[in-house]
Amino acid sequence: MLSLALTWGNATSVGWRTGWRTGGAAEGIADFSALLRELKQRSGLSHEAPAKRAHMSTPTLHRYCEGEGVPADNAAVSRFGRVCRATAEELAEPHRSWALADAARERARRSATDAEPDPAERSEAPTSAPPPEPGPDP
Repeated sequence: MLSLALTWGNATSVGWRTGWRTGGAAEGIADFSALLRELKQRSGLSHEAPAKRAHMSTPTLHRYCEGEGVPADNAAVSRFGRVCRATAEELAEPHRSWALADAARERARRSATDAEPDPAERSEAPTSAPPPEPGPDP
């Protein structure tokens, strides 16, 4: 059983301890990956064994644990937690953290998409025509 403390503001309960107060995508993903790393380390397993048992590739699990990616769905978090023998209470925090990391990733994706003009808009953008040449004086 995990003996770390989870802190939300001034409240403390048994479970995980994270920096819940995250603002950006990188922070949300970092919190999530820290929880996965902690579960994996506690299990004593390498990346390969839990990845195989959780139905994902070893490089994929490694990316999640290093904060280089977030699973597309929460089911991967559940499978990984069960492989690492996490209790239901211990899995609650990674599930919450996954939701925050997933939302942060989506905000970052939308922000990047909004910052880039649509390729169709770029091709339809008016180009400046050269000024007309002066004609003969009347």
